Formats: sequence, C-alpha cells, structure tokens
Amino acid sequence: MAVVIAVTNDEHAGSTVAVCPPRIELDDGGAYEASKAQRWLWQCWADFWAQVDDVRNALGAPLYWINNGDAFDGDHHNTPQILSRNPEAQSAVAREVFAVPLALKPDRIFVVRGTEVHVGASGSGEEGMARRWRDDGLPVEGDPESGNASWWHLRAEIEGVLLDVAHHGRTGHREHTRANAAALHAHDILLSHIKRGDTPPDLCLRAHYHRFNDSYDACSVRVVTNGAWQLKTGFVHRI
Repeated sequence: MAVVIAVTNDEHAGSTVAVCPPRIELDDGGAYEASKAQRWLWQCWADFWAQVDDVRNALGAPLYWINNGDAFDGDHHNTPQILSRNPEAQSAVAREVFAVPLALKPDRIFVVRGTEVHVGASGSGEEGMARRWRDDGLPVEGDPESGNASWWHLRAEIEGVLLDVAHHGRTGHREHTRANAAALHAHDILLSHIKRGDTPPDLCLRAHYHRFNDSYDACSVRVVTNGAWQLKTGFVHRI
C-alpha cells in the first residue's frame, strides 16, 4: 500500500527569520507583523502542504506527518532575533504554523524532540505540544516504552520500510565534502547495527543543520538531512 510521509523540522516558531503567519497578536496589546522574507516562507509552507495534499489525493494514500524537532526557537544565546521572550507568543506562532498540516487531518503524527536550548529542557516544549494534540484527539503516536507523546529517537516500520528518525545527525560544512559526510554517516549507521546484530534501517531522517544532504545509494542505508524553515540568523551570517 502506498503511504505519503511528510517530514518537516526546524520551524523555529518565534524567530524573526523563520516561517510565521502575517500577523501575531502579543500579550501587551501590540502585534508582530511578519517581514517580507517571513511572508515568503509562509507562502512556501502553504505551497509545500498543498503539494503533499495533491500527492496524497492522487495516490489515494494515507498521510503520515513526522515533525523532526526544533518546532520553537525559544529564548536562547541572548539572541535579539525572536519576536518576544514571552513563551505564549512563540506558541501562538506555532499554533498558526501547525494548523496548516493539521487541517489536512494526517492519519498518523509523530513528534520528535529537538535541541533543548530551543525547545526546553528534555524537549519539554515539543512534548507539551504533542500531549495537547493527543489530548485533543489527534492521531499522535508516542513512545510506548516511556509513555511520552514525543520521541527522542523514532524507529518505525512502515509498509516494510524501516525508518530511523532523530533530530541531530551529521553534515559536512565544506561544500566539496558535504556528500562524503552523508555517505560516511550512512556507513557508520549500517556497521553499528551489524555489529550489534540488529537489522539496519532502510531510511534515516535527520535535521538540525539547516542544510539539505543525502547519502543516496552510497550504501544500503540512506541518510537524508532536511533543510530548515528558518532563514539565516545573525549566527549563521557570522559563520
């Protein structure tokens, strides 16, 4: 059976350079107006989910959504590039952003925890979000071993394909070595599973580095690192 799996990550809700609805009301009575770049990202976000819906309808397939970490930007590193240090303001952005995929009524939802500096100690922001969705009757599938609504490391078999999903991975920082980093990561995952006597995954999904990378057919394990829904921050401009 065909299944459509939509994967998103690094939305960084609350960042002034990340995907954001056109206007967010603030607690003190004011409002935040999205920048031109953010409005473009918002349109890209809507276009992405429209394409996902088109593919699902064309195939007549169920839709699974994996959100792979850093849903929120948080109050980190004394950055000036957040719309408010009030967590509720960032939650308001996240509610609007995630209302888009939730409107498509995914058949299964998996939330993977990201970086603590962004989403709170032990990924508390994403765990709280996943629990609220689950309490609202949404098809959130949590970690059965811990009972949590979100995952640090998701392993699942879907239609015979073994998935391995975590927020943090590896990438090359030089343009001419980036492909090598993905291939090395894929081989390391393959060999570590073989040494333990475990079945290696078919597809590993990673995030965090805000740049796309793909091991393709370097070995039997494929590692795909997705880009982000956040544009360059001041830190990225520096490095």
